[in-house]
Formats: sequence, C-alpha cells, structure tokens
Amino acid sequence: MASISRSKLKVSADIPVHHLPQTDFYASYTDGIKLGEFGISHRIDFFAIIWFLEDAGLHYIDFEPYPIKKDMVYLIARNQVHSLPGDAPNARSIIFSKRFFDSIEDDDLRFLFAPFTNAGISLTNEQIEPLAYLFELMQLESKLQQGNRLLHLYTNAFLAHIQRLSHTSETTAAYQDERVRKLFELIGSHYKTQKFVSFYADQIGLTAKRLNQIVKEKLDLSVSQLIYNYTLIEAKREISHSVKSLKEIAIELGFREQSYFSRFFKKQTGYSPERFRQENP
Repeated sequence: MASISRSKLKVSADIPVHHLPQTDFYASYTDGIKLGEFGISHRIDFFAIIWFLEDAGLHYIDFEPYPIKKDMVYLIARNQVHSLPGDAPNARSIIFSKRFFDSIEDDDLRFLFAPFTNAGISLTNEQIEPLAYLFELMQLESKLQQGNRLLHLYTNAFLAHIQRLSHTSETTAAYQDERVRKLFELIGSHYKTQKFVSFYADQIGLTAKRLNQIVKEKLDLSVSQLIYNYTLIEAKREISHSVKSLKEIAIELGFREQSYFSRFFKKQTGYSPERFRQENP
C-alpha cells in the first residue's frame, strides 16, 4: 500500500503541526498514515475523519478525552489539537486540505467539523458496509490522482450518512437556522478581536438582544458563551504547547491584561493558566 511519507514536523510556537504534503486528499488505513508522532499532542493542518475499527482506550481532541470504540467515527477540524497515546489502533482515515474542505458546497456537511462538537458518532450496522465501500472508492480515487470530482461525490455521500446519524444533536439542528450559521462563521473568524455581542448582531442585521434570544432558544447558551468557548479552546492549545509567555497569549486572544485573561481562564476551567500549563506539558 502506498503511504504518505513523513513530513518534517513544522513548529509554530513549539506546537508540533502535522501537514498533508503535496495533495488535497488522502484515504488510508492506519499503517499508511505517517505524518508525524501521533502519541504527543499535535495540531493538524487539515481536516480528518477517523473511523476506528477496534476498541483501544482513549484519544484526546483539544485536551478532552474521548473513547476509541469499534465503528465510532470522529471528525476533527483543521487547527484542532489531537493526541493518540500508545500504539495507533486500526482505523480508516480520510484527510483533506482546507481547499478541498472549502469546496464542499453543503454548509450542513461542513458544520459537522465544528470544533466544539467533538463527540464520536457510532455507526449503525446498516451503514457500515456502504461506508466501507465509499472508503475503498476514496482510496482508489486518491491513488489515481485524476482530479477531485469523484472524491467530492464520495466525501459528500460519506458525510451525508454521518449527518443522518447526528441529526438529533441540538447544535446540528440549530445550524439549520441561517442566522445561527452566520454567527458561528463570524465568531470563528473574529473571536480573538471581537468580544462584544453587538459586533456579531450588527453583521447579521439583528439587535444584540434578539440575537441572544435566538441562540438561547436554539442552544441554551448566550452569544458571549459561544465566544468564550472558541477563546478557551485556543487558550488551552497555546498554554499547553507554546513557548509564548502567558502575557503574549493573553494579548493574542484579545485580552488587554494578563490578569483579565487569568481570571477568565480560571473561571471557565477551575485552573489557573500556570497550573494548566504545568499539568499539560
């Protein structure tokens, strides 16, 4: 089986980054994926679908543990931090570049990779066989390297099956609302610099009060809590694997003072940034 050659680990502020070299798409079983060390926390510079084929303990997405179970699928977004301690379990992996991801036309399918919905999706017995066929077709087509047309068709079909299994998710249901979809897109792009609800409300064409009402009805959260979620995820990534000072991290995440950042982090996690860094080296 052809495999991706190991790319040199590039480091951004001491965080190992796994890159997808010289291709937009790759599908392989575990033994064909050689992008770097999976046992340590690493940021991925691509999107990944991991279909575990055996029970094998835990893996970590953005420092939260998730079970490795047979026929459980995880979708991991670009820039998320992942680690898979111990020997890599048998799995089917589908990985693709941001360019390939951006060309997926269905917003609902792209939203499956939202970085705050990381729980695994268990496949039903009825879906295992057709999804396995789709995976084999992806493998074949990615080896042929004759364009992405069929790869998009296969990927859309695969994700549509996954979406069917996750349709009961409150977040997925909320995303059917165009205003909520726009809000997530805006927060994902601006959370470091825009902390006020009024900015997002203006961009969507609503009052801050009405936007908060909609998000509360759909997700039982406030807009500020969504902004905090994005900020907290990136804070954990940077604190754990960055050589930057806490002051530098605070400024990059939009806090005027390190003290404000420290209070925010402790309120959200129960840990000071210093303690979190010590316990997540």
